[in-house]
Amino acid sequence: MSDYSLSELMRRLERVVVVTTVIELDRGNARAKVEWADGAPSGWLPVAQLGSNELKVWFPPEPGTQVVVLSPGGDTTKGIIYPGPFKGGPPAGNFDGQIVGVGDIIASDISLVTHVHGGIVPGPGETGEPS
Repeated sequence: MSDYSLSELMRRLERVVVVTTVIELDRGNARAKVEWADGAPSGWLPVAQLGSNELKVWFPPEPGTQVVVLSPGGDTTKGIIYPGPFKGGPPAGNFDGQIVGVGDIIASDISLVTHVHGGIVPGPGETGEPS
């Protein structure tokens, strides 16, 4: 094997799995750009998320988020962005924001949309805890 072939093989191998940072996000097309180790930006790469045909979960990696890019055969132009390690430690654990969706949420067989409270008399009073 020539020095060039070996060098090319090592270059590709080093690019199969890369931990990097998102620098730009295209929410509408579920893709992002990352910054490579040499400071160069990537092209637009697809963002992998959990889901199926019926259920889609979308937690887009905001700019500054650390991610892992898997590139088949070391070809970074064909890379796919996956969630990565937390930059600077794990998150605080308290949710601060809003969740938007279409449909119903059901917990312990109780629908957020259709459940009712019995024993309530109409008027200015408030209901008790859900049951």
